[in-house]
This record gives sequence, structure tokens and C-alpha cells, in this order.
Amino acid sequence: MKKILFLVLAIILLCGFRAPNGEIIVKGDYVDKLIIHMGKPHMKINMGSIYNGVGGFILQREMWVYRIDDYNYRFTIINGQIVHDHWSRF
Repeated sequence: MKKILFLVLAIILLCGFRAPNGEIIVKGDYVDKLIIHMGKPHMKINMGSIYNGVGGFILQREMWVYRIDDYNYRFTIINGQIVHDHWSRF
């Protein structure tokens, strides 16, 4: 039972992006948390708008790019929420 609990805890902790100050940032968080823990992005890329046919809403998409040490972090933001994160080296 302890092994299963430890495994579940490890998976939960590894399922998000860890900011340089140790804070975990996951999909669904608002950009406020990203700005507080990572600062302003090095680059903001406007990816245009998406029309949501179900509710008739227009969603604004952006990609925020951070460069920390040898790593590049890219966050896709839709209407102020993180929907995708990706990191790469160099």
C-alpha cells in the first residue's frame, strides 16, 4: 500500500512544470501564476483567434516563450489560461 501511495504522489508531482523558484505550474492555471513565478516572457506570439461554435465565443490564443539557462519553455495561452506547455533544450 505504501508503494502505491508513493507512486501516486510521485506521478502527481511530476505532472506539472516546475518554475525556477520551485512552484508547480500546470495546465488550467491562469497566466497570473505564470507571471508571478516566471516574470515577463521573453517573447509573446499572437496566434490569432478561434471561434467556438458551441457558445459563439471568440477565444484569443497566444504563445509565451521563456528562456532559462539552456532550456526553452513554451506555453500556449487561451483567454488567460495555460492550455499547453512544452520545453526543449537549446
